Amino acid sequence: MESETVAIGRLGAPKGVRGDLKVHSYSGESAHFRKLKSVELRGMDAGSGAPRTLRLQVLRVEGEGPSLTIAFEGYPSPETARFLTGMDLIVPRANASPLGPDEWYIDDLVGLAITVEGEKKAEVLSIIEGGAEPWLEVAILGTAATVAPPAPVRKAIVPFRKVFVGEVDLKAGTIELLMPELLSPDGLPDE
Repeated sequence: MESETVAIGRLGAPKGVRGDLKVHSYSGESAHFRKLKSVELRGMDAGSGAPRTLRLQVLRVEGEGPSLTIAFEGYPSPETARFLTGMDLIVPRANASPLGPDEWYIDDLVGLAITVEGEKKAEVLSIIEGGAEPWLEVAILGTAATVAPPAPVRKAIVPFRKVFVGEVDLKAGTIELLMPELLSPDGLPDE
């Protein structure tokens, strides 16, 4: 099921003297940022490590691509704005960049079942950003004990690349895994 909101980017370090923050757009697009009036920010509190959510008014959006910056009401300097670094920008789905064929919001992949030849083998726990493509952190099904205390769930990391991942079917809630070896305790065999 699609969520009503999606993450469209992550706030980077302050830039300049007015409280502007660099923005990493998850879609690579920036036009939809210019239409934002308010956003929800989600992240971890730097001091306590507890989850934190803020609702802020957007003052300005400037630049394009990797030079995109955003500023918020109540954060007029780099010293105050730096406390927002690392937080995700969350907006209603209608305010996000439109999707093309074979495109998904990262938020839509979390919770999908990983299947091998139609059989559910794992579930996507989170998306890890890094490198050219994201990575799927998955929990392998059937690894927790049913007696108390339960055994830890075994996890694996699956590169979200066409060589490893086949069809993504949001309606069915599945991602086809082309290389089931990625779910084995040893990972890929040596080549």
